[in-house]
Amino acid sequence: MRKTAKVVIIGAGCTGAAAAYQLAVKHGEKDVVMVEKDFLAAGATGRCGGGMRQQWSTRGNIRLAQRSISAFKNFQDETGQDCEFWEGGYLLPAWNEEMVEHHHTNIKLQNEENVPSRFVTPEEIKDIAPILDTTRMLGGAYCPTDGKANPFLVVKGWCERAADAGVEINVRTEVTGFKTSGDKVTHVETSRGTIECECVINAAGGHSGVIGKMLGLDLPVAPERHQILVTEPVKHCHDPMVIDLRHNIYFSQANHGSFISGHTDYGVQSSFNIRNNWQFPIQLSRKLCYLAPPLKRLKVVRIWAGLYTMTPDAQPIIGPTPEYPNFLNAIGFSGHGFMLSPVTGTILAELITQGKVTVCPIQEFDIRRFKDGTAGTREANVV
Repeated sequence: MRKTAKVVIIGAGCTGAAAAYQLAVKHGEKDVVMVEKDFLAAGATGRCGGGMRQQWSTRGNIRLAQRSISAFKNFQDETGQDCEFWEGGYLLPAWNEEMVEHHHTNIKLQNEENVPSRFVTPEEIKDIAPILDTTRMLGGAYCPTDGKANPFLVVKGWCERAADAGVEINVRTEVTGFKTSGDKVTHVETSRGTIECECVINAAGGHSGVIGKMLGLDLPVAPERHQILVTEPVKHCHDPMVIDLRHNIYFSQANHGSFISGHTDYGVQSSFNIRNNWQFPIQLSRKLCYLAPPLKRLKVVRIWAGLYTMTPDAQPIIGPTPEYPNFLNAIGFSGHGFMLSPVTGTILAELITQGKVTVCPIQEFDIRRFKDGTAGTREANVV
């Protein structure tokens, strides 16, 4: 392992991989070392549902998502790796007038950012997703340019190209501490040795708060368990990712035919627990069958859990830390880190190589918003 590097990236999930790729391949900064305590995509990235959407309730998230989806569409051309991108759209049903109004408000905001989302009738929903029971729906929000991809292949593509460009990737290498001088982080201490550095990126996902504590920082993030189930594969019959904000459920059909679904388990205490419980598949199956009755015939073959890294406003923290300006956070994505990772990598690379961000505004993601009272509206479209 190298003893010195200009940039040390902590975490080899989608965010860390995107940063490594952008730094080395797109911005010419090859003096980069990545450290990962487990293996590539071992954390939230490898446990997520793989969806990506532009249908958010806050302008900042919409902008990040729009630019990221463009990158996913061009992923194979840029990296040579097929990431199984599928532009199947996202559908968010409305069950009452309050939800109808909510979707119309969001669609207006999304359209202002050139996202082609629209409100659809129950009849249109039946055409888009025939397996749904639309009898109780009043309509829904739909965007045909949303989609999904394979998180493992995304990380593989970015890391391979980054390594080809000179990035050193170290797995089974756990960060144990830091050395500082004044307001600068000068060394990253790991289980395999110490790396002298000029800049650090904290992309440690659910464990990013632990990394912060090693520097005496109380980062406003909290890990939260979310569970997923997978069914046996069947012939393709469903295109969009469905997000039901009323029942707090999402599901889609994977390229290989299995249905993947998860839901928000409100009341779960913040912890690093990623064990499943027996209630989860029962509760989720009931919701799934209510929403899409044909799925009741399918067998559940596997369940797992991962961590969302939540912030108080369910929006990410991206950028320097006031106490240590050369310690950059890319954390707290609140369940949507994978879909925002391409543009996050670009933002980090621009901050390090140019000292400014041109790809999109990031003021609303400044960590100082939680202390100075400038935090905006909480992101409402999180499941």
